Amino acid sequence: MNERKLGIVLSYMSTGIQALVGLIYLPMLFHYLTPAQYGIYQLMGSAIAYLSIMEFGLANTTTRYISRALAINNTKEMNTIIATSHTIYCIVSVVLFFFGLVFYFCIDNIYSHTLSINELGVAKQIYMIMLINVAVLIQSNIFTSVINAHERFLFLRGLNLLQVIIQPLLVWGLLAWHSNVLNIALAQTICLWAVVGINYWYCKRNLHLSFHLQLTYTPFFKELIGFSIFVFLHMLIDQIYWRSGQLILGAVIGPIAVAIYAIAMQVAMFVSFMPTTMGGVFLPKLSASIATQQGLNSINSLFCKLGRLQFMLFMLLLIGFIFLGKIFLLLWIGHGYELVYWLVLIIMVGYLFDVTQSVGIPTLQAMKKHAFRAYVYVVMAVLNITLAIPLAKLYGEIGCATSTAICLWLGPGIAMNWYYWYLGIDIKTFFMHIAKLIVPVSISALVTWLIFMCLPLKTEWFNFIWHGILLILVYAIIMWCLACNAYEKNLIFQPMHQLMIYTKKLFAPKEQTNSSV
Repeated sequence: MNERKLGIVLSYMSTGIQALVGLIYLPMLFHYLTPAQYGIYQLMGSAIAYLSIMEFGLANTTTRYISRALAINNTKEMNTIIATSHTIYCIVSVVLFFFGLVFYFCIDNIYSHTLSINELGVAKQIYMIMLINVAVLIQSNIFTSVINAHERFLFLRGLNLLQVIIQPLLVWGLLAWHSNVLNIALAQTICLWAVVGINYWYCKRNLHLSFHLQLTYTPFFKELIGFSIFVFLHMLIDQIYWRSGQLILGAVIGPIAVAIYAIAMQVAMFVSFMPTTMGGVFLPKLSASIATQQGLNSINSLFCKLGRLQFMLFMLLLIGFIFLGKIFLLLWIGHGYELVYWLVLIIMVGYLFDVTQSVGIPTLQAMKKHAFRAYVYVVMAVLNITLAIPLAKLYGEIGCATSTAICLWLGPGIAMNWYYWYLGIDIKTFFMHIAKLIVPVSISALVTWLIFMCLPLKTEWFNFIWHGILLILVYAIIMWCLACNAYEKNLIFQPMHQLMIYTKKLFAPKEQTNSSV
């Protein structure tokens, strides 16, 4: 197995371990910290997240240019790009730190109504540690870009996997020693500086590179600006959608509301992320169809195929959370967070269009029509903040979640579907395909409810897992019989058939060969 394949394997391992760590990490934090302490930590993390978008997508552009220089074996050009990138990273870090200091001196005025004097002091300490870390991280991205361009994937993914494992253990050790929320920031600082040092050492010793400041490579600047504008907009929109609610709640209500909302966002984003990962399987086919002028027929087909699959998976997750979400949250983080259940449901319903039409993003990029989507999302992000402030004052966390859901329906739901129709994509057929799934989904939800009425849920992990398996089986059987078409059934049959062939070959007796002496 080559380094690229090993890097991919380690990347999947890291993702799986991160999900597992996430299930253990949050209950561990609540064992040592109060909800208010966790809320302060999340509040300052949300503020820092806005500053982190000043990275502008520099790493991707830098990696692409260094890779091109390596491909043509132009060492001089590569060194120039590295030096220029290093200079840009340093400038961005200084500017970020300056803007971060401005916000630092505003913390008292913004949050004095909801945080006590002691909490304000802790918040400012956490914020300053995070600000220094982000400035260091952005400046050190040049090392990651260089290693990535040299395709040392095994080293990068292995180091990331190591960090995913060690950092929670370090947090646990420090909190067990002294249950102070500052120890979380301290653990992250130790891990970050260790990773930065290891990356720098690897570049110096294994890649034999030196880093100095230089600002001369004009084509690189042009590419950097052109590529980074939409990356910046996308990052800004994500921060506004998923982080603005925490900042608003911190100023309007207090840190406990921030903690509750942060947990809900974490659960909702994880659930919504799962169906969208299907898109990567279909993207090469989409790009090829556009490149070979197969036109809208192929795009429409992929819209319907992928949309149906994502809708079915998303509805399974939604039904599962409706019936099992309260028990899961109770087992996971305990009593006092019942509101998280309703927040997650509101956000999941709002995320419906974004999940089932994720193939629209690469479609627009391939058609060079992605600017409209960026503009729509910017408008919706601004509207989200405008709505969230008064709704948060009236209805608290529910108001913020409702604002996000409304904007997700207006943007990805109404505006983007109009634009798809305007470009000639057959959205009417897409929704007809989705509509055919509503009755089977409803039947599976009804059957599940009836079964759960006969088999009541108990607050224990074994009972929860057993009911989860039962729900999946009921949903799969009903959707297979009433909803799945030949294409969708073949997605199951084909891998099973290939697995059977592989198994037969694996256990087949080897042929004996007679050798003459």
